[in-house]
Amino acid sequence: MDLDGLQAFHPLAKHKLSFLNKALCLILSSIFIIIFTLTCKISDLYAQTGPKRIDSTEKRLQELEKEVARLRKETDFYNLSHLPDTLILCDKKIPLQRDDVRERFEREMLQFLENKGLLVILIKRYYKYQSFIDEEIKRQSLPNDLIFLVITESYLNPRAISKAEAAGLWQFMKETGKKEGLYIDDNVDERYNLKRSTRSALTHLKKLNEEFKDWLIAMAAYNAGAGRIREAIANQNIRDFFDLFLPEETERYIFRIMSLKEIILNREKYGIRIDENTFYKPVALKEVVIETSKEIHLTVLSESMALPFKAFRDYNLHLRRYRLPKGVYSINVPSEQLALFIKNLNNYPYIKVIREK
Repeated sequence: MDLDGLQAFHPLAKHKLSFLNKALCLILSSIFIIIFTLTCKISDLYAQTGPKRIDSTEKRLQELEKEVARLRKETDFYNLSHLPDTLILCDKKIPLQRDDVRERFEREMLQFLENKGLLVILIKRYYKYQSFIDEEIKRQSLPNDLIFLVITESYLNPRAISKAEAAGLWQFMKETGKKEGLYIDDNVDERYNLKRSTRSALTHLKKLNEEFKDWLIAMAAYNAGAGRIREAIANQNIRDFFDLFLPEETERYIFRIMSLKEIILNREKYGIRIDENTFYKPVALKEVVIETSKEIHLTVLSESMALPFKAFRDYNLHLRRYRLPKGVYSINVPSEQLALFIKNLNNYPYIKVIREK
């Protein structure tokens, strides 16, 4: 997704950063004055009353020192010396010592850091979907870092759809989705199926890596299409991602993946403090394949799970109509509702459970 509209520096960005730094410096100066004043008072109190009376003052002084440290960290938020010297993505070392690579990385990194609110949401969504996506990554023996590709694709919004009509978490185009085994028609669009789209996207990435023998180029092909990457390699006689001239969006795409990995895994380093108690509940789903011998309304399925309709639909966005004609369907069920769902389906003789996994 193009970050220019959401996060790009506008013409007054430098003035904003300058103002922010001046404001934070003023706050720091004020706190230092307070600490100095308190230190003097502690000395006076100690001379007059002894140590017992100054315990609370010392405690307050310690709190202020911690606050100074926190504010200093936020003042240095845009300090480039805090950016990493080394970075690894899918077991490949990124040559950040190269000026051109460093510049391209900093462009994406700093634009993300400009929007801390977005980063908080992405970090919380990362922990919501991490175990769910990692399970399939491990099943296919793929690099764990591929989770940062899907974050870049959709910001982990299962309902995302691009201007080009790429859809779902993994932003599949219709034709690519169909080639990777996803069922798409007016009633069902499995690009929105959390489990099946994840399985198909990772299978697709695995095939791309087997072809190009390089995960960075495979990820670039996921974004731009394998045909365009083949053409670039053939005409430029280069197989190193950092030396390939590609569409700007594709070049930026890989650096966004790098940037999100660095920020999400080192959030406190960049001044993003989140109480882990506020993280969203992790997604845990089981897939149940059913066959219905007549048309059914989706409320039959939601009520069998004992879920509100919206909660049911959030897990089953691929079911596009209220009514499903007779046929076979993959249904996502929260793990804790699985036994109840299968039990309640027994009340409908025209619905048969084919398998669950």
